[in-house]
This record gives sequence, structure tokens and C-alpha cells, in this order.
Amino acid sequence: MKKTEIQINISDFPKELHAYLAGGRIYDSSSSPQAKVYYISTGYYLKCGAPGTLQHEALMAGWFYKQGLGAEVISYISEKQDYMLTRAAEGEDCLAFLDHPEKLCDILAGAMRMLHSISIPDLPLSVSYESCQTALESGRGNYDGSILMPRFMIASEEEAWSIMQENKHRLKCDTLIHGDFCLPNIMVKNGKFTCFIDLAMAGMGDKHIDLYWALWSLQHNLGTEKYTDYFLDLYGRENFEYNMLKVIAAFEAFG
Repeated sequence: MKKTEIQINISDFPKELHAYLAGGRIYDSSSSPQAKVYYISTGYYLKCGAPGTLQHEALMAGWFYKQGLGAEVISYISEKQDYMLTRAAEGEDCLAFLDHPEKLCDILAGAMRMLHSISIPDLPLSVSYESCQTALESGRGNYDGSILMPRFMIASEEEAWSIMQENKHRLKCDTLIHGDFCLPNIMVKNGKFTCFIDLAMAGMGDKHIDLYWALWSLQHNLGTEKYTDYFLDLYGRENFEYNMLKVIAAFEAFG
């Protein structure tokens, strides 16, 4: 994860955060224009966004931490901006295993099987799942074909729209998902999964959303689809519908 050391004015932040910000060097670790992320060298991350935008993430991050599956949430403050302070997760993300793709697939598949098997309490919908529902209503103005994997052979916007409309009844909301199951969001220590981070999209949804983004992230970071089938075998072919991955690809292209 990129980190650029910066200087900040502590008085620009809520007083509850001053002790943490004053305790170490500050780095800009942002990866999205929607939120600002600061790394504090004493072992914390501070995420800042528009009012209300971090509420869902703070809720899910707190729940994951209580299950032993996420980093500790120290504070969530909503004022003129939202602020979420978390302890840095232990270990390194899965990008550290690009030179060991089979081990990487084993870690990812095991973490995903475990997550998808959790008995689900009363949790909110995944933002990723909600985005799929929104795509059905928003028309065809948000199409992005760059996220389509070649193996699912969706040749055009028209074909993607047709697949989405014909299969909308097949989406299920019966599984706890991460929602953005990509390599940088899965943490590992000593070669074993430790926790999930960046839980803004997490919640109840369709397991095939996680599967699709794991495959996309493997292809994107390894530069090959060679390990796609290997990963799916490790996850367990009996646990999903392969042709639903093409359906999810179509939905995500409009999401």
C-alpha cells in the first residue's frame, strides 16, 4: 500500500483524535478520491469521508473485529466529516504472495470458504449487492467494460445488459460477503490468513460477487487467468454456480 509522508494540522481534526495524531509520523495512504486515508506510524489508520459515508463501514468493521476477522475499530466520529480510526492489521496483504500463486490461491479460497460459512446474524445488506440492485434501475449510463474477464466472453454493452435482465431473479442475498474480495484486502501473517480489511462493501449478499472479484484480482495482479480454475477447485465447485459468475460480471459492469 502506497504511503507518502505528509504534514497535517492536528487542529483540523476532532479533539478525540489528537493524541493519536500527535503520537507518530503521518502518511497519506489514500487510494480513492471518495475518502482520505492516513497511516499513523504508531500503528493506526484514520479514514476520513463525507458525513455519513463511513457509517456502514464502521459498523461492519466493528462486527468483523468482534468475530476475530478484522482490525480493531478505535473510534467512529461523525461531524462535518466522518472519521474512522482503526488499529493497523497485523501482517501483510496478499499482494506479498504474487511469486507463490498456488499458495496465494490456497489462502484466498480458505478465507472465502470460512467467511461464507459463517452463521449470519441480523446484518445490513452488502453495498456491492445493493449496487447490483441499483444497476437494474439506473439504465445503461454507467457501463464499464474494463472489469469484464475475457473468459466469460461478454462482447458488448448490449450483451451485458441482456444477461443482467434475463438473470436478475437469480441473485440471492443469503451469504455474508466481503463485497470487495481483492488481494489487498486480505491480510496474512506467517503464511496464514489473519483478517479482512476495507469492509465498506461488506454485508449480506450473493457469494458469487466475492468469487468474481477474487478471480478478477488474481488475473489482474498475476497477469494471467492460469490460476482461475485452481482457485475455484480450492473453494469447492459444489459450493457455487459457475455460470452465475458471468451474470455477476454483467451486473458489475453496470454497477
